[in-house]
Amino acid sequence: MTESDGSRRTLLIWMHSDRYPAWRIPDELVGLLAADGGDEWAVQSIRVSADAGGDGPDRAPAAVLAAIGGAEVYFGYGITRELLESAAELRWFHSGAAGVGGSLRAGMRDRGVTMTNSAGIYADPLAEWVIGAMLHFARGFDIATRAMREGEWPYEALAGESSPLREIAGSSVAVVGYGGIGRAIGMRAKALGMRVIAVRARPGREILPEVDLELGPDGLREALASAHYVVLALPETDRTRLMLGSDELATMRPDAVLMNLSRGGIVDEAALSEALGNGALRGAALDVFQTEPLPPDSPLREHGNVLFTPHAGSISARYWDRQGALMRRNFANWRAGEPLVNQVDKERGY
Repeated sequence: MTESDGSRRTLLIWMHSDRYPAWRIPDELVGLLAADGGDEWAVQSIRVSADAGGDGPDRAPAAVLAAIGGAEVYFGYGITRELLESAAELRWFHSGAAGVGGSLRAGMRDRGVTMTNSAGIYADPLAEWVIGAMLHFARGFDIATRAMREGEWPYEALAGESSPLREIAGSSVAVVGYGGIGRAIGMRAKALGMRVIAVRARPGREILPEVDLELGPDGLREALASAHYVVLALPETDRTRLMLGSDELATMRPDAVLMNLSRGGIVDEAALSEALGNGALRGAALDVFQTEPLPPDSPLREHGNVLFTPHAGSISARYWDRQGALMRRNFANWRAGEPLVNQVDKERGY
């Protein structure tokens, strides 16, 4: 850790975890950032455990509150209201999270502070999560595993007239939110022979060779009605909160699988539970939930056709390779007065 002597510009980092190596900034990266800053910058890394889940921690420890007062730049997993109130000199904040809703609610929208996020950093592991979930349902792993653990031999369920088995080649996937994560999903799906439907806020901005059909927000129901797999990869904003409710779920095919890897607030969980319970959907793969951890009495837990993961789909041993490269690139751009990568549009919410 390099302490500020008061005569240099300060980069403060609070990206440490005592328990989870995936969210603990390597000492080597801190050293590289310090070397990048040279004599003009003091780089200080606070080694107090931070919550990297969701949009970041709800509260900040005294050590971070005390240190941020003179910081020009802050790197952390989201930012809290108390940190913002203490950050009198802050000009740029970089979040190690992709979602920025918590930081905006904490007051970032009202501050003249440049904000960047880690959109795209999580794309590769989350895209693999999606492909794994597709195969889980396409090959009936959920049915086979559940039945065989109970001592049954589910050949009839998998080979009979009502068999849900399919090949993902020739199936269609609708990716709702076609940014960095969405495109990583689409490219892998296309490589596996799938039909790719992209639903994005501003269609037509670039050529997407892997996409078979590109739709705007008004085409959401068309995408839902035709896709075997619907993947939610968009940020939670005022416009997208509870975007998928009873009406939208009823539009989906009965053999479709809903996959949510973005934020739990985008889906009406009560409506989803009802759809799963009455056979309106083949299943759901969920990495995020309205309340995390998922409550023990959540109705979603009652359904055998749900694949659960505990907001862990983005974890990868390669996280710091990508995050470190982004942080160093943007730190260089900041020092040179050049545009930053992944600058957040505070009005749009991403």
